[in-house]
Amino acid sequence: MQAFQNFRPKRLESIVVLIILFMISWISYFIIEHESQMSLNFNNLSTIQTIDQEKYLTYLPHSGFHNQRISFKNAIFLAWTFDLLYNDLSKLTLCKNNSLKNFDKESYIGYDWEELMDFTFLKRNIKYFHRRDFNFTQLIKSLHINNDNDVYNITDNLQQYYDSSVSIDEYRYFTTRINLVDLSKRPEKLLHFGSLFSSYKIITRLPENENFRNKLNHSMLPNNPTILKIVNKIVNRIGGTDSYIGIHARIGKGFLNQNETMQNLTEIIQNDFKDIDAKNSSSTCLKTKIFLATDVPRNISSIQSFFQTFPCVYMLDDFDDLLEPLKSLTNPNDGVMMFEFLIPFVDLLVVSRGNKFYQTYSSTFSNYAKFLNQIRLEDKYNY
Repeated sequence: MQAFQNFRPKRLESIVVLIILFMISWISYFIIEHESQMSLNFNNLSTIQTIDQEKYLTYLPHSGFHNQRISFKNAIFLAWTFDLLYNDLSKLTLCKNNSLKNFDKESYIGYDWEELMDFTFLKRNIKYFHRRDFNFTQLIKSLHINNDNDVYNITDNLQQYYDSSVSIDEYRYFTTRINLVDLSKRPEKLLHFGSLFSSYKIITRLPENENFRNKLNHSMLPNNPTILKIVNKIVNRIGGTDSYIGIHARIGKGFLNQNETMQNLTEIIQNDFKDIDAKNSSSTCLKTKIFLATDVPRNISSIQSFFQTFPCVYMLDDFDDLLEPLKSLTNPNDGVMMFEFLIPFVDLLVVSRGNKFYQTYSSTFSNYAKFLNQIRLEDKYNY
């Protein structure tokens, strides 16, 4: 009976095509191969030779990079859990306007995942190749899907997936519970999901599944060498890793109350660091050095009280000279300058290098910066 209640990865002779479409900030398509002897190096799906046992999985990502990173990892886990074949058709699209209403096909550039993230773990577990277009009709044709009945469209974005049918976890944002063991039995050749976003989209309780997700989260990290070199120089100029506290203030248009966000962060920091200030007798900056990552310019009125309260606050624009190498970085796909698109990654990594990190709640940027800060501190204390 237990075998029907819990869902562990099985060794199936199947293939899944995971297509990750990064709207707004990024667009990606992924097909990932799991434990296969095939060696793939294709730029177009038309070269794939399908067989009867092949199955495919795709979904439609949305919003900014961090939302789509979460969706991407959920899709990877689903395919790994089903033990189906993925092959990476990776492409990221970065848009100049972070608004769906203003999104158009002229406002983005294509960029490969591997230009930004470490795929070492994926390479050990999957084989992949890159895709350069997002034509769904062509995708269906390339996969030799000729019957609409071979496509299962999952349009209910409020579905939540469980690896154990006896789990009683429930979250108010989702309305439909789906057990993975049931989803794995779908006969269609292509599973087409809508949104896979949310850190609570998939609930795992089985040790093998939790272990895989943990390894994926801890290994697929930002690793662009140009960005990392710039980040290291900025951190060293501030005083080195752990010499400051990192703060992310998401106060741009359309997100919470700007004044309330800054007031809350100010009060928390004053409360946490008052004893540290009292013990330091050297310069003011040594008392509370702060790196502030935010989505608004320095001169906006809502953050002026923060600067007045804390006399030693750094922002990314204090290090313009160190950002020069980023200004010459081009997209290998089309030669477009990448500076404006990659600046947020510098902000992300610098703010996560502090000895403490303070976040804006409900921000996926903040959540990821907090995660990076935590795993760095874990590695430090476990060394």
